[in-house]
Order: sequence, then C-alpha cells, then structure tokens
Amino acid sequence: MTDRTRFLLLITGMASFILLGLAQAIIGPVLPVYSALFGLPISSVGWLVSLFWAGCLAAVIAVYILPSRLGPKSGLATAALGTAMMALMGSWTLVLIGAAIFGAGYGIIAAVYNPRVLAAFGPRGPAMMSLLNAIFTLGAIAAPQIYLALKRDPSVTFWTFTAFSVAVLAVAGMMGDTRTTSETDASTAPIDPVILGFAACGIGLESTLVGLGPTALAIAGKTAEDAIQLLSLFFLTYLAARLALVFIAHRIPAFVLYILAMAQVFGLTLAILMGVDTGILFPLLGFACGPLFHGAYLTGLSVMGPSTRVSALLLGAGICGAILIPMGVAQVLGGLGPMGFFQIILGISALVSLLGLGLFRRMVRQ
Repeated sequence: MTDRTRFLLLITGMASFILLGLAQAIIGPVLPVYSALFGLPISSVGWLVSLFWAGCLAAVIAVYILPSRLGPKSGLATAALGTAMMALMGSWTLVLIGAAIFGAGYGIIAAVYNPRVLAAFGPRGPAMMSLLNAIFTLGAIAAPQIYLALKRDPSVTFWTFTAFSVAVLAVAGMMGDTRTTSETDASTAPIDPVILGFAACGIGLESTLVGLGPTALAIAGKTAEDAIQLLSLFFLTYLAARLALVFIAHRIPAFVLYILAMAQVFGLTLAILMGVDTGILFPLLGFACGPLFHGAYLTGLSVMGPSTRVSALLLGAGICGAILIPMGVAQVLGGLGPMGFFQIILGISALVSLLGLGLFRRMVRQ
C-alpha cells in the first residue's frame, strides 16, 4: 500500500466514522417528528431503529462472506443511497427502506475500515483505530446540534448526510487498493451463548437509550429541544468513558468493567424513578454505556478465543441486541406511564447485573 493510499484511507476513514456517529445519534431525535408527520404511534416509528440495525447486521454478514468484494467505497455508496431515500420522505415505507439501506452502509463501513486501518499502519494501527472510534463519538455528539441547526427537518438533515457521503466517496475513489490478505483463523473453541447474550444486552441497552431516549424524555415531560440537548450530553459522557478506558482497561478485567457499567445503569435509572431530574441523570447514562461493548467483546475473545470468527460472532450478537431490544421496548412504551421507559431499563439492567454476578467466576477465570 502506498503512502498516498494509506493517508487517504485514514482521512476517508475519519470522515466515514463521523458519518457513523451522525447516523447512530440522529435516529432518536427524528422519531417524534416522523410520528407527527406520518400520524404514527411510537410503536410504529420505533421500527425505524430496528430496521436500521437489521440492515447493518445483513451488511456485516455480507462482508464476512465476501470480504474482498465489499470495501470503503461500497459502504459509502450504500450509505448515500439510504440517506437519499430517507430524505425524499415520499412515504413511511420509503423512509423505512432507506433506513435499512443506510444501516447496511453503516455495517460495511464499520466492518472494513477498522481492520484495514489496523493493517495499513502496522505498529501504529491500534492508535489509528482508537482515533477512528474517538471521531465516531464526536460525530454522535454533533448530530443533535446539526439537527437543531437545520430546524429539526429530517429531509434537509438526510440530504446533508447524502452530500457528505458523496463527498467522502469522491475522495475514496482516488485511493488505491486497500484490501489485505485475511487469515482463516477459525476458532476451535465452542461457541458460548452466555457471553453472546451479554454482548447482545450491552449493545441493545445502549441502542435503546440512544434510539428511544429522546422520545422517552419527551414523554417524561422534557421539551423536544431539551431532549435533543440531553442526548448530546449523553454522548459527551460516553466519550469520556471511552477515553478513560485507554488508561484503565488493561488494569481491570473486562467483565468487571461490564458488570460495573451495567450496575451503574441500574443505579442511575433507580435514582430517576425515585424523583431525581432526568436532565441531570440521563447524560450520565452515556458514561455507564461507554464500557458495555468493550467489556463483553474482550470477555468473549477470552472465553471463546481471539479469532476473526469469534470477533464476527460478538459483533453480530451486539447488532441483534440493537435490533430486538429497542423493538421490544418500543412496542410496550406507549402503554406505560411517563416513566415507563426508565422502569424497563431498570428491569433489564437489574436482570443482567444479577446474571453477571452469578456467572462472574466463569467469565473472569480465563
């Protein structure tokens, strides 16, 4: 790989991860607007979150099957198509299809940029990957502010995302071949459904808070503008947690970090239900979510073996959680009271924390 291609890979990777951050953080704020525009209940517009992640899961599977056929350009082109369909807003069905295609672009970008940047930069690869993930969080922080600046107009917002995707794609078209030779390192260790379940719950809980949190805050009495601002603060504390992991992750067992994070979610939602203002505590839930996938992912590699196949399984499990848990919560949210969302989060975090404590020795003995 030439120096020019390596540089363009990093630059387009950073821009692409900004798009990923924008994508994850914009879904929640647009749901109430879609609900009003199309006259749909929350249970119906909540499908957009699940279909986005379903598209992402399909793309991850496709990249696993065809690693040499799908790359950065494929991901950016797919994302541009999906956002354009969402921007047209011709019908709710068109928006849902666009969300699934946008999710597919998200999945391709996430699946191909990390390993290619890691391989391209050799000893500096891990540092460059950390840079990509930090950029992702910055995109997530910026998304609600961009949405507010565009007067909460989903069409203008997604046309802006389309233009951004096309611009990055144009730059990506100037770089050479970034593919690397993949190792077939299939693990002989048995699949552990328990750790896959922990990965699914961690990412599912995070996706639910991001995707449905603004709607839940509005139901609980916050204005739409306040809910969007609180989501930005959520991602600020999320970034703080990710940065803290750089300094403490090697000192604390991964599963300990997972359990502590889940217990923190439980404690914060309990305090909310006891009357503490959501405007104070909702942003802190971002700090609690920061270590969840990190803890489950590294624990999974330890339990099942550090192979590409295991890594794909853990990523797939997390995406399944991101599809199913928000979908389930959205279906029952409308029938609960103003604090029903936080009651559900409390129950999930309590159950997972108790299961984690019961299986603690098994998860940390490797």
